[in-house]
Amino acid sequence: MAAQAAASGSTSSPTSLHSQQGGAPRTTSAASSADFDPAAIQELRDSKQELIIRVQSMKKDLADWRSRMNQQVESYRAELSGLQTSLSAEMSRLRGELADMKARIRQQMDSNTAVLGDLRQQGAGDAATEAALSAGGSTEPAAPARAKA
Repeated sequence: MAAQAAASGSTSSPTSLHSQQGGAPRTTSAASSADFDPAAIQELRDSKQELIIRVQSMKKDLADWRSRMNQQVESYRAELSGLQTSLSAEMSRLRGELADMKARIRQQMDSNTAVLGDLRQQGAGDAATEAALSAGGSTEPAAPARAKA
């Protein structure tokens, strides 16, 4: 378009050229690097430095917190492992006691059955013993019931 204006012999300023193109006139930046306020620049630099220091402090705090949490987790894991080991040992001990108790009860039942059989074979003489034997009881007085734990 500038070539057309030169060919037609008209001279136009850049501003009039922009108005012919339908655009707004160009304005050059009024603020150059020399026009910035040095105090404002220094304030921005100081603010940036403060933010960097705060971010570094927060990163350090986060790393410290993670370290403490990892130590706590390891401590809890060790404690749980110890509890699991002691629980397993206690369960094994209780299973052994239960097996022993079952064996003693079986032995006692076998012994009682044998004694009852012997008494029946002997034909125990008194009527009370005969009645107790036929009812499946024993001739011993009943032991007091134990309270359940």
